[in-house]
Amino acid sequence: MRITEADGLIVCLAMCLLGVGIVMVYSSDWASSLGVKGSSMTLLRHMLALLLGAGAVGGLVWLDYRRLEPLGYIFLGVAIVGLIVVLVPGIGHLHGGARRWIRFGPMMGFQPSEFAKLALVLFLATWASRNHGRMHEFLRGFLLPALAIGTLVALTLLEPDFGTGTFLGALGIMLLLVAGARWVYVVLSVLLATPILYFLIYQAAYRKARLLAFLDPWNDPSGVGYHIIQSWIALGSGGVLGKGLGEGLQKLLFLPECSGDFIFAVVGEELGFLGTFAIIVFFALLVWQGFRVSQRAKEPFGRLLSLGITFMLGYQAAFNMAVVLGCVPTKGIALPFISSGGSSLLLSLTALGLLLSVARHSRGAEVMYSWRPVRQRQIRGGGRLSLSGLPFRPLNLFQGKEGLHYRAGMRR
Repeated sequence: MRITEADGLIVCLAMCLLGVGIVMVYSSDWASSLGVKGSSMTLLRHMLALLLGAGAVGGLVWLDYRRLEPLGYIFLGVAIVGLIVVLVPGIGHLHGGARRWIRFGPMMGFQPSEFAKLALVLFLATWASRNHGRMHEFLRGFLLPALAIGTLVALTLLEPDFGTGTFLGALGIMLLLVAGARWVYVVLSVLLATPILYFLIYQAAYRKARLLAFLDPWNDPSGVGYHIIQSWIALGSGGVLGKGLGEGLQKLLFLPECSGDFIFAVVGEELGFLGTFAIIVFFALLVWQGFRVSQRAKEPFGRLLSLGITFMLGYQAAFNMAVVLGCVPTKGIALPFISSGGSSLLLSLTALGLLLSVARHSRGAEVMYSWRPVRQRQIRGGGRLSLSGLPFRPLNLFQGKEGLHYRAGMRR
């Protein structure tokens, strides 16, 4: 298999992030492995998920991603069934008052909500590619796919998993907009959902407490504000260069979830500002390459699939870092490729394999970018959209069989 420049950069970035993940999971969990905090198999589970994910990447790179287009509806059905099954007592593992895992012994487990993220991307890519001429309609362009999105969100909220539920909603809305759904439908649906979100936050005491802790964590430093305060201590004590790999103190009985959701804080303490900045750069480059792959894809399914995967990975990374930095309320969103956890790592690598498959089968189309302003363009429905402030023409997934048409044209 020949590796192109774009493919090679994506692979290198992913390998760098995975390498950082292995080292930091080991560093943040070594106290548990030595029995300081009890027996732990976190690193072993992480490596097992990494091996399975590497196998998935290898298989998907060779697979023509277009063969998955007819299976988009099946993936959605499997995701719905998984989210229902995990709610059944005796099957779903109850932990912390929530049923989010299906366990297969002490070493293996599966989180259906992680699979639901990728299934939603595949379903919407299939739906939009098969209805690309009707995505401006209310029924086919908005209502029917919105019902599928709402079903996944509702089942996730029943676990309960508010963070993943809102993530699925944001992912679905973004993909609908890019696929051609009318803005007015999306905006109205968001406005209608706002009171529901308000009720869900304030009817659960722990969600309300997290929101208040985000506004003022020092009001309850040993309670709901504990996570973010310990995270700030870890990041602040690292300085520019960090204390050194393995020399962090916050992972020793102070910082909860130090190998999972808050592993970015451990990176900040041990590798300093330079280490955290390097991770941000890696993810930014990965998102940039994902957008390039989407623009070079030859047909609507590949464009929306790669764009959805890029948004999924980029949004998770940005949200996780924002939680650790205290920019948003604390929610359980893993840092892709780095946080420990079987389902998150496995599904992130599976998504990466699909992205590489789109890149590999789209080598013939290279977009020539134009950085000259585009003043106006006709939009569906007879109106005109002013683009005088934008440096390039926005993405149009269904602009002819040959793909995107920029002012400088396309080189085949």
